[in-house]
Formats: sequence, C-alpha cells, structure tokens
Amino acid sequence: MRGKLFALAILVVTPALAFSQSTKHKTTITGCLTSITINNRKQYRLVDQKKITNIVYSKTIDLDSHVGQSVSLVGDLSPTPSTDEGTSQPMPIFWVLEEVKPASGKCK
Repeated sequence: MRGKLFALAILVVTPALAFSQSTKHKTTITGCLTSITINNRKQYRLVDQKKITNIVYSKTIDLDSHVGQSVSLVGDLSPTPSTDEGTSQPMPIFWVLEEVKPASGKCK
C-alpha cells in the first residue's frame, strides 16, 4: 500500500515541479546602472522607471562597462527580495541573462 501511495505522490508532484520551473518569464527593466562597494565587494544597482532599486547580477555580461549609463536589462527578476547589506532594505534581485541595451534618458 505504501508503495502505491509513494508512486501516486511522485506522479502528482513531478508535473507540478516541471511546470513551476518552466514558468520563468524574461523581464526587461530600464534605468540608470550604478555600482557601489560594500565589504570589499562590488554591487550593481538599477533604479527602474517605477523608482524601485534592483540589485543586479550577471555571470556572463561585464556590467562595469555600462555603469553610469541608462540601460535596459533583459533577464530574470527574483520573486523574493534580498536585504541590501548597505541599507538593510529589501530590494528585488535581477539576473541579467541575455543583454544590456542602451536606453534613452540620462543618469543623475
């Protein structure tokens, strides 16, 4: 009986897990890219058009060359905000996966 319940649980859970992983949507955020150093680590931030400060990461794109510019970033926005080390305020995390494009507007 336990074996049948276990098999049933696997049949129910597996498609749900597959569906939850495939629902990531690419997002584009636009704003001024800045960087700060906290505890000897560089952190990138982008204040978007809604005035939300996003913590920005990328393993594949050199963000340094875009600091101080108005850019559009294409990637994934984390559903769970992170607490920023410098301000202790929750901020969304944005992973740049595909590209950084120039955007209109000026950085202040």
